[in-house]
Amino acid sequence: MPGTAPPSFEEGKTLFDNRQYDDAIDRFRKILRQDPACSGAHHYLGRSLLEKQLGDEAVGEFVAAIRSNPSDGNSRYWLAQILLERGNVADARSLLYEAIRLEPGLLHHFTDTITSSLMKQCTFAETEDFLKSAAAILAAVPSVKAGSSDLSRSRAQLIAALGELYFSKGLLNGAMLQYRQATEICPEEPSYHAKLADIYFITNNDEDSVTEYRTAIARDPKNAGLHKRLGDALVKTRRFIDAFNEYREAVRLEPENEFLRKVFSQFRTLFIDSSDSSAQHEPEKPATLPVMPSIADETFQKIIRGGENEFVEFKSSALWSKAFSKEDIGASESRDVHKYGRDTSKIVIAKTIAGFLNTEGGNLVIGIRENRSGSPNEIVGIEKDYPRLRDPCADGYRRMLIDEIIRKFLPSGIFNHLGRYIRIHFMKAEDHTLCWLEIRKADDAVFVKIQDDELFFIRIDAETRQITDKALVDYVRKRFP
Repeated sequence: MPGTAPPSFEEGKTLFDNRQYDDAIDRFRKILRQDPACSGAHHYLGRSLLEKQLGDEAVGEFVAAIRSNPSDGNSRYWLAQILLERGNVADARSLLYEAIRLEPGLLHHFTDTITSSLMKQCTFAETEDFLKSAAAILAAVPSVKAGSSDLSRSRAQLIAALGELYFSKGLLNGAMLQYRQATEICPEEPSYHAKLADIYFITNNDEDSVTEYRTAIARDPKNAGLHKRLGDALVKTRRFIDAFNEYREAVRLEPENEFLRKVFSQFRTLFIDSSDSSAQHEPEKPATLPVMPSIADETFQKIIRGGENEFVEFKSSALWSKAFSKEDIGASESRDVHKYGRDTSKIVIAKTIAGFLNTEGGNLVIGIRENRSGSPNEIVGIEKDYPRLRDPCADGYRRMLIDEIIRKFLPSGIFNHLGRYIRIHFMKAEDHTLCWLEIRKADDAVFVKIQDDELFFIRIDAETRQITDKALVDYVRKRFP
């Protein structure tokens, strides 16, 4: 801690480190009576008071520490955390930017707490803006200003925090890019490889997920959860003996974990005990892969439990209007049904996809009926749409979405680069099949082509809205410069 400190200051720090906070408070107050300008004593008195839940007094001490030593970044970090918890976001952000410039190597001690507080107090855009701005400040800091390892660690944590922000909203492409960068900056950190592997697993980059899980395990070999997740990835790539060994290792590491034991027992029953082969040989491979609980299921469950928001939209069906008769259309109270007839339900899906493409991306889940009365949403599945398909199955549903909605109503640039912008998954929930479209933000403005019109949609809160005229021009200029 910069600043002149008497010999008794070290005694106070020892008391603090030993969690003797009352004695530390007495010692630092004694020091400050003798030397009111001792910034180190103000700092540690503030931290001691904070440990005793005396937040107001702690604020005063951190302010005094900064006043005594204007280059004190550490006190700024602590003061910013208190202000964030109290909802004073503007002042907290200013303090954090100053702290990062002054002592960038300390940031990694605070990143998790700061990010968590920002996500509670701020909008997604505000949190994203802070993390990006802080990362830019760190990138401009000369490595000589802080230890290069601490600086790299702080940068990687900020980038990973941005990745986690995207992941929490189901924005998997953005999360993938951030975690990939974090692994490049700090290749020895297993959690970054593990999270990148999770994202690869969810997005069906199966070989990449296996590679990243193995990299994470090489750095954290006693992590039972990593062995279980590698087993899941190996099942997807049909390497069943390798998967068996990973599940077995997970149970060996955590023998009391009932979930791991259940997964291992289920897998052994499916692949080993039912096979004439010993565990030394490849067991007979089933025609379809087993349903094993995985990180993809956990992520999807979080999305649907979180309800609709700016990044999530639920639809009960993509084909509810396909079988409408002329009488049904005439009796409908919907202007869209009168205008678009049997194509209405597909156009609704196209508008929603376009809204996500034109904003920040997001997730469209088909097969959930939203109950606006406050009661839980109802999982109805997409099975009722199957009889309306040429090929009544999940693959037929995928083809319908691509050929009859994306190709028909969206620009050719989206269809021609479908894998870049839209991923289609089929997930199980409450014995129903749901269709999950993971949508990333587009590089260019996306207009929906409906009959003779080209319409532009964006996401605002939990709604897809059309914008026109000056609002459209201003939005496109700002969003797609």
